[in-house]
Formats: sequence, C-alpha cells, structure tokens
Amino acid sequence: MRQIVLTKSPAILLRSSLCTGAGRREIELRPLTSLVSDLKGLEAGSLVYVDVRGLQKPEHSRLLKQIGAQTRVFVGIIDLGGSVDDPASLFHAGAVDYIGKGPKGPLLTPRRRKSVLAFAMAGHEREAVLDAPPTALSAPASAPLAADRWAGVVSGADNRFAFLFVEVDDAEELKKRHEPDNLASAMETFKSYVEDIATAHGGRLWMWSRFGGIVLFPLDDSPCPAAVCGLRIFLSRIFYDVEESPLPGQLSFRLALSIGSTYYDPGDTGRIVSDAINSIFHLGRRYLGPGQFMLTAEACESAPSSLRVLLQPAGTFEGRKIMRMQIPAPREGGAEANGA
Repeated sequence: MRQIVLTKSPAILLRSSLCTGAGRREIELRPLTSLVSDLKGLEAGSLVYVDVRGLQKPEHSRLLKQIGAQTRVFVGIIDLGGSVDDPASLFHAGAVDYIGKGPKGPLLTPRRRKSVLAFAMAGHEREAVLDAPPTALSAPASAPLAADRWAGVVSGADNRFAFLFVEVDDAEELKKRHEPDNLASAMETFKSYVEDIATAHGGRLWMWSRFGGIVLFPLDDSPCPAAVCGLRIFLSRIFYDVEESPLPGQLSFRLALSIGSTYYDPGDTGRIVSDAINSIFHLGRRYLGPGQFMLTAEACESAPSSLRVLLQPAGTFEGRKIMRMQIPAPREGGAEANGA
C-alpha cells in the first residue's frame, strides 16, 4: 500500500523535519489540489496524510465530509499550524491520525505509521464484528479445533473441502528485480506467513509451488473457518510487510476460495487429478486482479454470517457466481465496505 502526504506547501513541510532519513524515502509528497481526485483509484488500505496548512477555516468542514466519504484509504491530518479547532471531530469523521502544533522532530516515522495502520486495521475488524448480524453460540466465527475437523477426513479417498488459493502477484517482475537466492528466501518467508495463519484456523498447506498454493479446510455442518482465515491473511499483510518480509516495499498477493471434492493424500499430490483443484487455480489466476480476495457463492454460504455482510457480487466465472470480499470500513452507522 502507498503512503502519501498531500500538501499545498511542500517546501514548508520538508523544512519542518516531520520525517527524515529512510522514513522520508517511503513517503510520496504530492500537491494538494483536489482531495477526492487525489484519493480516487488508490489501492485499498493506502495511508494518506493531508496537510491542512494553507486551508481556510470554511474548507475544514468540507474536509471532514471528504474524510467521511473515504472507504478505500486511511486518512491522517497534519496540522502544524494548529488551525483545526476540534481535532476530535476528525476522528469522528473517520481520520486515523492527527499531528498537531507543538511537538518537534521527525514525527511521521515508520514506527508511527506502523502503529497508525495497526489502529486502522483493528478498527476494520472490530466494526465487522460489532455491526454484523449475531452468530449463534453453537457456530462461532472463530476456527474450531483442527483435530475436530480433520478427524473425519479419510486419506486415500474423496473428501469435501474448502480450497483457499493464495498466490503472489507479478511473479515475473519479482524475478527481474531480485536475486534468485534473495527471492527464494522471501518466498519461504511468505509461505511460513500463510501456513502459520492457516494452521491457527484449522487449515493445512497442501499444494505449494514457488509463489503460492492451496490451503485445505475440511467441511462439516458448522461454518467453515476458511473465509475468516483468508480475511486475516489479507488484513495482516501490512504487518507481514513491516515485520517479516525481507523484500522492500509491499508484497501484493491474491486469494480465492471455493468448495469442492478431491482425492486426499497428505503426502503425494503430484498425480492427483481433480476438477475442484483445476477450478480454484483457474479462478485465482484467470479471474482475480492483483490484491483481490474472491469467493464462489457456494464458499460464501459456508462462511460465518459475520463475514457475509462484507461480500459483494463480482460477476460470474466458468458458470459460477463470484463474490468479492470487501475490507470492513470503521465508520459510524454500520460496516460499510470498500473494495479489497
């Protein structure tokens, strides 16, 4: 995700030493011409700071409305002149950070931005739970114990699963930009990141190539944790970028979820022929765009009700209705959604 500062006074902002060193190189400094047009089209989850220096008081109320209308990006405010009379109103409108008059030094540091993004993402997940329809106690949204589900899986026979496809975007471009050994190490780190979250939700990494693969979740009569797992992998990508990934910048990847049956062998997968496996690979590689999370309609039905409010129609593929998982937006009045 991009990190941008929009300002009418770039020279003044640079002299303020708000951010220096490596932290400065990670931020795009752009002129503030029209907030709405500048934010339109940015990747969901981007962090944008708006420097209000030079804005007249009447423009502040308009700024509040524009912040409240943002469902794709996170917005922070830089107010070194102390011109905002009520900073709390910014947070009520949906802002995620406020840097006001008084403090000195490089405040827009990588550590601060990481903390702000963690706060923003936590708000997303909290609002999704608070505003979603209640889930029966007998069918919690959290993952059941892995052993409970896998106990019914028969090795060497057909079983019904949820298939979670995870794959890094722009693999060919990554090969051009990074040394083979460094890239191989980075992909092993990514694999461990996916596997750790999948295991915590009762899934098993089953097929994996260099840049991605499939996680299996056995199906039973209770809501399947695969969609929750996929959303957690998606939302936790910021922490992966700053805490685990050895590659610079942000690693983009896509996720797809479908339901089907396959012959299950925990070891040898090379000779397995399965329409369900072919289908999930087709969906993930031919239909999804970079950074998206899509589910088949059948997979949506197996998800906990608390997540179904985040799903939006995304067309059809190979005769099946496809839904897009939205990022839950922390806004007053309900969990409105933006595009994942």
